[in-house]
Amino acid sequence: MSKLDDLITEVSVTRRLVSIATERAGMTALVGGPGANGQPRSGSYSYASLATTVQAAAAGLTWRGLRPRDVVGVLAPDVVGFTLAMHAVRAAGGVPSPVDVDLCTVETAGQLAESGARMVITAPPLADTALAAVDRSWVRQVFSFVDAPGATRFSDLLGLDMIRPSRGRPDDVALLPFSRGQDGRLRPAPVSHRELVELVDRADQDAAITCGDVVLALPPSGDGLDYAAIIDSALLRGATVIAVHRHELTVAAAALQGTVVIAPQDVAAAVPGSLRAIPIG
Repeated sequence: MSKLDDLITEVSVTRRLVSIATERAGMTALVGGPGANGQPRSGSYSYASLATTVQAAAAGLTWRGLRPRDVVGVLAPDVVGFTLAMHAVRAAGGVPSPVDVDLCTVETAGQLAESGARMVITAPPLADTALAAVDRSWVRQVFSFVDAPGATRFSDLLGLDMIRPSRGRPDDVALLPFSRGQDGRLRPAPVSHRELVELVDRADQDAAITCGDVVLALPPSGDGLDYAAIIDSALLRGATVIAVHRHELTVAAAALQGTVVIAPQDVAAAVPGSLRAIPIG
């Protein structure tokens, strides 16, 4: 194991993140990204507000009917929504299943149906795809971070209560990504809490992100597994993670004093020289 603050003592990565957030309460954890002239947009979360939001959303999901080990599809267009959704579902004892944002509606519906998901957490522009997939899957509730016709606002989950994140058992499923086989079909590849801890630990060693880093994160891509592990390792280290899009990267690097970028391999190979690139698959 690395020296990742005794992560091994917490079976759930989410539980560990919420636990250490109190030590970094006022530090910035997540930012929505650069807006005009490279300045940060709204949607900033301190470590304290990240922990509070995750626990409140978990209580809201539970009140809406989420049960332990239920699967929730996560179709998020940026790192802020992705992180909040993944940890809120896991805090409630559920299993987040990230959906590749590049999938068509039919394949999205197929993954949601095969996973047995009854809920989806998303945001425009992906909300249209999620809502279109509802009639072809078991999904009955869609939550969106931004107003979307037919979806419930994510913020409506907050304010009911807060629950301490579920600890989980080492061999329980913590994450349900889908990978594409040689035949082109998407198949579930469940990851246990124990395996997720090991993946985050490995990401911590490979990425070597520190509390002083400003991490620019492009939107999730692929099955979300590597992306989740790297983002979690950054947050567990106390870094600031900022959502950016490809066309904003150069401006964001200068305006926000970014030090690290998490991006698909084709983008990571051409990032500004001031940034250390961490490619994802």
